[in-house]
Amino acid sequence: MCEGTVDVNKGADMTQMMMRGRMSDAARFDAGVRGDVARARERFLAGDLGTAGVGLLTPEILSSWTRSFDSGVDPEGVELPVLRAETSRGRRLADTCEPIMRALGDQCRDSDTWGLLLDRECVQVHPNVGDERLVREGMERGGGVGATYREASVGTNGAGISVERLEPFMVVAEEHYRTSEHNLVSVGVPLRDIFGRLAGVLVMCQRIASANHMIVPYAQSIARSIDEQIALASDGDERTLFDAFSRHSRRPSLAVVGVSDHVFVANNAAQQLLREFVDADLLRRTVLEVAAAGRSRLLSLRLGHDHYRVHCRVVELSRGRRGAVASLTRVTEPSPTAVDAPGPEGEATPIHRAAALGLPVLVVGEQGSGRAHAVHGVGTCAEIDATSAALDPAAWIERLETRSRAGAVLIRDLDALGQKVLHRTLEVVRSAPQWVAATATRPLPEVESTFPVTVEVAPLRERTTEIAAITEDLLTALGGRGVRCAPEAMSILARNRWPGNIGQLRRVLAAALVSCRGQVITLDDLPREIAVSGLTVGDEGLLARTERELVFGALRSASWNRDAAAQSLGISRATMYRRIRQFGFQIPSSR
Repeated sequence: MCEGTVDVNKGADMTQMMMRGRMSDAARFDAGVRGDVARARERFLAGDLGTAGVGLLTPEILSSWTRSFDSGVDPEGVELPVLRAETSRGRRLADTCEPIMRALGDQCRDSDTWGLLLDRECVQVHPNVGDERLVREGMERGGGVGATYREASVGTNGAGISVERLEPFMVVAEEHYRTSEHNLVSVGVPLRDIFGRLAGVLVMCQRIASANHMIVPYAQSIARSIDEQIALASDGDERTLFDAFSRHSRRPSLAVVGVSDHVFVANNAAQQLLREFVDADLLRRTVLEVAAAGRSRLLSLRLGHDHYRVHCRVVELSRGRRGAVASLTRVTEPSPTAVDAPGPEGEATPIHRAAALGLPVLVVGEQGSGRAHAVHGVGTCAEIDATSAALDPAAWIERLETRSRAGAVLIRDLDALGQKVLHRTLEVVRSAPQWVAATATRPLPEVESTFPVTVEVAPLRERTTEIAAITEDLLTALGGRGVRCAPEAMSILARNRWPGNIGQLRRVLAAALVSCRGQVITLDDLPREIAVSGLTVGDEGLLARTERELVFGALRSASWNRDAAAQSLGISRATMYRRIRQFGFQIPSSR
């Protein structure tokens, strides 16, 4: 190791200069540029980089050199340290990718190119493939299964930086920290599983004499094939949990995690909480306890400095195992310590009575009208989504049979099944020892004949008397406990047509909660398109509807000042008052 220390201030100045004019990937192969980079590296190792060659180095390379220096990597080292990869995960990744790596080796034969497969810790899990001479040379210096390409062990290389940045990255010749790698180009491309998590790294290397920047898109195309292979090789339990996790993660702002004995995955909103505030281990243990108990639960949990409303939904896996999907909503005050997932109160519904008698129920209605919610109000049901049956019909039927023997089952979107799978599904329903419910939009006659009880859930636009109660429940579920809608805002919500049903109302209320500055949602907090559409009368003509929208828009822009709105439209004050009465507008009482 060369003596000297790195001047941090000079490094910071250099980074700013590099950011102002970044060199193209193709230009990094120029012999003159490479010579300047080599001289910059020598000065770096001597502790006196200066400014020469600064514009030739990317910030990522400089940062990696600094980390390599601080880790004590020998710049003149040659050997590849050997570590032990995580055995089961590494073997599974290698077995999954074997066909692709074998094909890659055939493509790269006699091409001065070779490829490596690493786990997410940058430890090699599959033998080198490609040019036989170069593969042999690599083996002689310690390459092969168990070799590590971690930056802290071998310095700057494509694999180390790609894992650091979680994106593809190329290191050209003298940009490598160790002199022994100055005759090659290395490219690292992260590999991901079906949850989007880092599963490993594909590394492509090429002798500098034969290399160019097109090695990057080539490596990316191979990595995409590997990602697809990893997804296909995911076991049934992972797919089942992934389906449930994806279904509940459709709203980006809602923090959602999926948990099983071997999986912990979080969407972007949940990752933000986990990074900044939330105790991940406590959350995982809590959700696993709910899964083990086998009943969906609504919990209040203190994580960090805040209380969260955690809605845990149990997901039935194979061989009696369970996982859970949990959504987290920050609340201003603690909820009850633990209660069963909410259900309807008061007199029993037809679904309740059918469940008590053990009669299968078919719940029909528009998408998003609350069909599944009505079923879950009866009690805990293991869900299975018919839309996922097309991926592997036989495995899907097997999961349905397993769950129908274990307890009550809800089949979502039954009419999404193909004819052959549908016939087999109806046979399972007819012979199921436990209660079965299903949702559908337009069921076939054979489906209705299998279910002795059919319950229709009306769309939200036909349940205007329930809007206030549904709104209160949704606001609480979204973390807005104690928040209410002003009368004029509730009037707009009750008159809206809601083509997207409860899902659309939930999104509108979420947006209103973000806009609301107090405990009362006003007209100003509602999205404009909802406020306007909620004013429209069904048989109203185009001109009348246009005038209605213009008057409402003017009032809203004028903060509900009638005189200012009239002036902006160029009409008299009396005309404005007549239009307000004609259109039935409810102006906030404070105006």
